[in-house]
Amino acid sequence: MAKRRTKIQIDADKIIKAKLNDTGEKIYLEARATSRVDTGRLRDSVNYMVKPDTTLTIAQVFYGKYNYPKGVNSGEKNALLIAAQKYIDGTTKLIITEINDALLQPFKD
Repeated sequence: MAKRRTKIQIDADKIIKAKLNDTGEKIYLEARATSRVDTGRLRDSVNYMVKPDTTLTIAQVFYGKYNYPKGVNSGEKNALLIAAQKYIDGTTKLIITEINDALLQPFKD
């Protein structure tokens, strides 16, 4: 039987889900903008979802990891991974900060 979640856990999950949706949208927009376009299938395949409340899943067609970003012919491949790495650390810190603020709010008043 599943245990009931506390109000604090539910509020924390709402914060996490909102921040992951924001991050997913940023990654999605940047990866679509920087993916190579031949037929447009790679660019069109980029997507994300937050499900359940605390897991961000991003995806693209399999050959995306073998392509350089648009306008680049050397260095790191996979525009989606490059965009994800750019935003994940900042999002993690932001989530931690907001959850801490929410937890400490009753004591600040």
